[in-house]
Amino acid sequence: MVNQQITNQFHRNDEIDLKEVIKTILRYKYSIIFITLIFTIGSAVFAYTKPSIYLSSTTIELMENKKNTDPADFMLQAFDGGSANVDNQLEVFKSRFLAQKAFSFLNLNTRYFTKVNYREIELYKSAPFIVNSEFIDDLAYGKRFIVTPVDDETFNLKIEPVSIYSISGILKKLGLQPYSASDKIIYDKNHKFGESIKTEFFTLDLEKVRSFSNNKYEFSFINDMGLYNHFISNISVAQPSKNATILNLGFQDTASLRAKEILNALTKAYMEVEVDQKTKEANLTLEFIDAQLESINERLKKSETKLESFKEDNKVVGLNEQAMATTTQLSEYQAKLEEVQTEISILANLEQFIISNQDLTGLTIGSVNFADPALGSLVTSLQEEVGKRSSLLVDYTDLHPDAQKSSQNIANLKRSIKIAISNNLRQLGQRKASLQGIIGKFNSSIASLPKQERELSRLTRFYSIDEKIYSFLLEKKAETAIMKSSTISNSRLLDDAIEDTTPIKPKRTLIVLVGIILGMILGLALTFVREFMNNTVKNSEEVEKLSSIPIYGIIPNNKSRKSAKLIDESYRAIRTNLQFLPRHSKSQIISITSSVSGEGKTTISGNLARIISQADKKVIVLDFDLRKSSLHKEFGLNNTIGISNYLTEQNTLEEVTNHIKDTNVDVITTGTLPPNPSELILTDKMKDFVEILKSKYDYVIFDTPPVGLVTDALILMNYSDIVFVVARAEYTRKEFVRNLDRLSKEHTQHTFGMILNGVEIGEKYGYGYGSSYGYGYGNDKYYKNR
Repeated sequence: MVNQQITNQFHRNDEIDLKEVIKTILRYKYSIIFITLIFTIGSAVFAYTKPSIYLSSTTIELMENKKNTDPADFMLQAFDGGSANVDNQLEVFKSRFLAQKAFSFLNLNTRYFTKVNYREIELYKSAPFIVNSEFIDDLAYGKRFIVTPVDDETFNLKIEPVSIYSISGILKKLGLQPYSASDKIIYDKNHKFGESIKTEFFTLDLEKVRSFSNNKYEFSFINDMGLYNHFISNISVAQPSKNATILNLGFQDTASLRAKEILNALTKAYMEVEVDQKTKEANLTLEFIDAQLESINERLKKSETKLESFKEDNKVVGLNEQAMATTTQLSEYQAKLEEVQTEISILANLEQFIISNQDLTGLTIGSVNFADPALGSLVTSLQEEVGKRSSLLVDYTDLHPDAQKSSQNIANLKRSIKIAISNNLRQLGQRKASLQGIIGKFNSSIASLPKQERELSRLTRFYSIDEKIYSFLLEKKAETAIMKSSTISNSRLLDDAIEDTTPIKPKRTLIVLVGIILGMILGLALTFVREFMNNTVKNSEEVEKLSSIPIYGIIPNNKSRKSAKLIDESYRAIRTNLQFLPRHSKSQIISITSSVSGEGKTTISGNLARIISQADKKVIVLDFDLRKSSLHKEFGLNNTIGISNYLTEQNTLEEVTNHIKDTNVDVITTGTLPPNPSELILTDKMKDFVEILKSKYDYVIFDTPPVGLVTDALILMNYSDIVFVVARAEYTRKEFVRNLDRLSKEHTQHTFGMILNGVEIGEKYGYGYGSSYGYGYGNDKYYKNR
């Protein structure tokens, strides 16, 4: 049961809190609406003026190189870039080298702008004029050149020092930011189209290509670094899956056509670089083969000459069958030995080359068969890693993590290659020794031949070896020449980039929606911050929480005819509540005070007097605010004589009393403001004055000074039966309301109550209606306890 009660109370508290939250929001609704409106307008303007961004995309396949499938054919492998390394190509597509090659296909260094419906748009290949520039100083890059057509043949060219439409320009104008060197470029002259314009900062001319549709255009120059920064911040290269050899390329730009052209230029540049590299490799191979052919050709001619001379001098035609067979076999083994020795020499040179030089593009070696085919793959990997590191060093320093990682990979590959070379040299040494043993046996057989046949065999053998090597080199030269003439890229463009005229951003609807939400959130946040910082009372519920003093009436704000009617009803409710208060005499004295001036006590005093008099009661209102009188203004009276004049016996009661026409209301104003108001109301004359008033009137209303400023109000309370403290919503401080309980306990002989003034429509006006009818009418317990 107890738990149920606690639960019910908890839910009631939650309901009250939610109710207070809603009331707080409604109280500041105009502020919330205003802030939300400002954010909505701001976000709408931002979304409208922000340039549209377009995306163009393409797909490229990186196919493996299949022109050389034999890993043992090291000569071609050494020049080949190897199979497609997707990770490396991701970086290549973002490299400055490739970007600049792509830019060389396009004219991107001049940008054109105009405004349409207050929105700046870029005119890519659609401007009505073309700028031909011969010289642009570094300071002129980034400056806006303003072109205003004067007539069909003339235009005005203008350069302003700073733009007042940028934050930097505003700061410079205000002196909060220093001017830069480029700000000294100022220009404002008229020129004819096609006329050369020369200054110390630029040399250019404007060529008109079509009629002008706007009255103002702008153009600017962007340098290569600016182009690359624009490129790298808008390019995207992605691998659709981990093992895929396909790359998806995308580029975002404010001009849809430029986005398409940059992507197409990039893929074109990539394929051209690939073909150029292969052509370069083939040329290096041909140079190596030609050098070897020249050397072998000289040896072959000498061998042939010696053999022919020997045959002529000795009148011999050839070797006998056995000697020929032995010579042929010996030639074959000597050719194999020659290949082994060549390979040993190449491996030694390769090892020294790798140790001393990272640039492998100049690597040229002979065609040999290695005992370890993996050596060719290692060299290819080293070439790729060196190329990757070179691309990284274009954009970064040696200290960059990616560059350091690449350097470590190169060191590891070199270490592996040296180990592979060492193993190959050991195996080649064993093979060389074996061949030398076989050749030695054949030499012994030949040594047993007659001297003439032995010499003929030697010459024939040398000629045969040189002829075989020469034929092999001619074959390789033909193969390389064919490969060079048919060089194509290993990459294949799957989809050309297309121009997509539908912008991908900004999401203007989303921006406006976010602006509305942010405005509402900020408006609500400021509302609750203001509520938290606000130390004034706002409604009757808050007053009830702060003090146990009953509320006798709630007066709404007087903002309309409807609120005027509610105000009358509120005062009638107070009058009704007064009828149910305990009466100790025929006449009742009511003191009306407040915490500070401006809370409406004087207005309430006058209106309450009028309402009570309508019930056929005689009422008098006295302005006891002897320091700052204002009651006479409420009734439109003269304040030359009044209370002070009567208490000092300068005038009679009849002389200071003002009767309000057509009512039962009399008014006594302050009169001459005395220097000692507190002493004046403490005199015996004051006591007699009160008794006279009580005998003549049903209700006597004292409009007293604020209780929080002077002691006059406390003195007047001693003459009063009822004390009404006026609190004004959004004006009276909470601390004052809290202290009213203490004030009530100090004056227990009086009936203490509050009148809440200036509340928003929606409150329980008058406390004579609704769930809290009366507070004095339904609150008899309060008076019985007192």
